[in-house]
Amino acid sequence: MSVVSLFPSATEVAAALGVTPAAVSHQCDHPPAAAARPTLTGLVRDLESDPDGIDRIAVHDDTYYLDGDALAAADPDAILTQGVCAVCALDAGLARRAVERLDLDAAVLDVHADDLADVLANVERIGGAVGRPDAAADLRANLETRIDAVVDAVPGGTAGTNDAGDRPAGNPPRVAVLDWTDPIRHGGLWIPGLVRLAGGEPGLVAAGERSRKVDPDELRAFDPEVLVVGPCSADVDEAHGRARDLLDRESLDEVAAVREGRVFAMDGTAYLNRHSHRVVDTLEALAALIHPDRFEADGTGDDARVRRVVRAATR
Repeated sequence: MSVVSLFPSATEVAAALGVTPAAVSHQCDHPPAAAARPTLTGLVRDLESDPDGIDRIAVHDDTYYLDGDALAAADPDAILTQGVCAVCALDAGLARRAVERLDLDAAVLDVHADDLADVLANVERIGGAVGRPDAAADLRANLETRIDAVVDAVPGGTAGTNDAGDRPAGNPPRVAVLDWTDPIRHGGLWIPGLVRLAGGEPGLVAAGERSRKVDPDELRAFDPEVLVVGPCSADVDEAHGRARDLLDRESLDEVAAVREGRVFAMDGTAYLNRHSHRVVDTLEALAALIHPDRFEADGTGDDARVRRVVRAATR
């Protein structure tokens, strides 16, 4: 069975199930074996340096193109793609147009996720598409066990409430998770649910709601006790730099997280911007930041994907 993936999250899940796609998108960088596969997509602007390349393009939008020659050569039985964000990656509509244009006998699976329940369901959806249903069931069971372990460990947690991202009411710390800093945007979809499961109160965005712009005054009014900065497609070094710029640019000195030294830079690519099975890694990392007393590590020492942020300048 030949599988290709046009989306990093789907690539990661397929590989975890024992199926490394035959070809991938230019954004697929995990695991290393997948990153070494032939590339099917790219940025339209890069075609300017390869004017002859347009002859092989099956479809494109304003941002991404899909290499028809490479897709046909892979001769896929299944194409894994996404419908979450047309800015983040080539979407399912373009993939279906390419299949029609190239007359391929391939099923296109849209790996969409609004919340954690969708993320878990996608493990089994991908497992069915790539012929590994048993491995998918095992992976989902393992993920649910890890989720329950986090929920049990945080204050007021009760295992078994993980699908909807709900926990019992209490007085959890206010948490903001930013996926962009200029303008400020708060992470949405599965992120607020993860915050709740990790023992925090997201407040600014509801579970299942898309990432949205947040005015600095709104951020200050929310007064997060934990502030996590993980810009889309940024590694921890870039996230750290953007977080420091944010603290220097905006008047956030009176925000509780800043006063108490609980501002953290997080690898957006590894943790926040993809909805693969690694979302559970994100949950565990957030829980360790929000409730370091409940976990062996606080997520800022031996984990190279999270770093505490100290302001670069003093007002």
